[in-house]
Amino acid sequence: MRKNRGFKLRSTVNALVLITVVATVVIISLVAFQNEKKSLIRLTYQLNEVYVNKIAETTNSIFHNMTQGLAITGRYLASDLSRTDLHFQLMLFQQSNAFFNITFIVDKEGNLVDASDLSSLRRGQKMKSAGVEQALKEKRALVSEPYVNPLSKNLVVMVSAPLQDNSGRYIGFIGGTIRLHETNIFQTVLGSVPNEADGSYAYVVSSEGILLYHPDPKRIGERVARNPIVAKIAAGERGSGSLSLVNSNDIEMLASYAMIEKAGWGIVAQTPAESVLQSARRLIMAIITYMLPVLLLFVVVITLLVRRLSEPLVKLTDFASMLSPTNSGTDELPKIHGFNYEANELHKAFGRAVRHFRYQFDSLSQEAQTDPLTGLFNRRTMDKFIGSWITGGNPFSLLVLDMDHFKSVNDTYGHDVGDEVLKFLATSLRQLLKEDNVICRFGGEEFIVLVPDERFDSALEAAERIRKYMAETDGPTGGKVTLSIGAAHYPGFASNAEQLFRVADEALYRAKHQGRNRVEIALAANEVAATN
Repeated sequence: MRKNRGFKLRSTVNALVLITVVATVVIISLVAFQNEKKSLIRLTYQLNEVYVNKIAETTNSIFHNMTQGLAITGRYLASDLSRTDLHFQLMLFQQSNAFFNITFIVDKEGNLVDASDLSSLRRGQKMKSAGVEQALKEKRALVSEPYVNPLSKNLVVMVSAPLQDNSGRYIGFIGGTIRLHETNIFQTVLGSVPNEADGSYAYVVSSEGILLYHPDPKRIGERVARNPIVAKIAAGERGSGSLSLVNSNDIEMLASYAMIEKAGWGIVAQTPAESVLQSARRLIMAIITYMLPVLLLFVVVITLLVRRLSEPLVKLTDFASMLSPTNSGTDELPKIHGFNYEANELHKAFGRAVRHFRYQFDSLSQEAQTDPLTGLFNRRTMDKFIGSWITGGNPFSLLVLDMDHFKSVNDTYGHDVGDEVLKFLATSLRQLLKEDNVICRFGGEEFIVLVPDERFDSALEAAERIRKYMAETDGPTGGKVTLSIGAAHYPGFASNAEQLFRVADEALYRAKHQGRNRVEIALAANEVAATN
């Protein structure tokens, strides 16, 4: 009977080495790509958010200075609107405030008293623009909504300040217009957007979703209210934020926005997501380029060593021949005695290699599951818990925790202290909650607690315990940092994870809007649908 001789040791080892090298390259490349992608996305959001916050702050300051300048000039001129040098004073003011295309005074009846440029206007003319009507109606310092000037047909905004006579009676207003289709405040202030070379750009949108500034001048005046980030601005959400969206050209963008509070407008900076992926891919190619020669050299060396060492290892064939699917022998590697030093050293090296790779794998697994700052579970791990519980039909509660005024902590004490506050909250949650509660850092200053309990009251008690502790305990800043908490229960409030997060987030927003430092219970998904 012909005996099956099987694979030669030399060929098997060489194949295993090659497979190990390929697997190592693939695993390292995939892990590096995912980590770099997340890091670049986070960095892109941060750069864009810093940019829009700075521009919003600068624009607010400019609008404030505009209204202040108009108010001061108005007080000086309001004492005598019939003065002979009124036209000269308006020209002088307009020349010293280059953002305005024209400055003018309108009386309380809406008639033009005088203007810095009378080429297309006349004194006593009835002013019927939307900006004039808004200023006369509100009788306060304001930045108008964008409107089309009935005379020039240009899209403009008007900045104005009320005028009062010596008795304090309202007699009209002094104002200035900014033509949005010409060189204006936004083109001057916006400057260059971070990473502009990769397709990043910024635009300004009014509270009604109308583009006030855009790199493409043809789009100025276009209504873009269906854009999700513009919808947030139009809904009156204050502050700033970031999200991923698809723009009008069907390009996925990483966008950040901030509000120009003085005017109720928003400024948006966005970067193509593809540019982030390209950067991550370039990193992977660089890793492979540097690793490949070393790994190929490694394969060649191992092949030569195996060729030299294969003869002494023939003595191990008796042990290998006893292995089969029904007889796997011992779990331990076979003992190689002193008569073959090379085989013994290879045996020990292989053992060390196995332990080393196992340690590396465990380390990567730990990093992939936890938040590096707080040591809590990250969002990916949280999703696994929720998916598993919902699939298994296990009831649980979801608590969404958000630090109140955390931005002021970073602004006042710096990001290092802000990080300490986050770690303080993470430590407090571990102390206050049960071992079976799942604590996750969702992102920024927002944390998630999953309470695996059929009773919703257990989660509410835990939420109140957390809120009370933070409200009464001094943190790293030396003061209290309070929490707003939204609470929901599965399946009592929602039938799936998406609904559960939505109703819990809505409860959190109610807690924020009703004064913060409180726990709000979510409405059931069907109740939310009915109210909408």
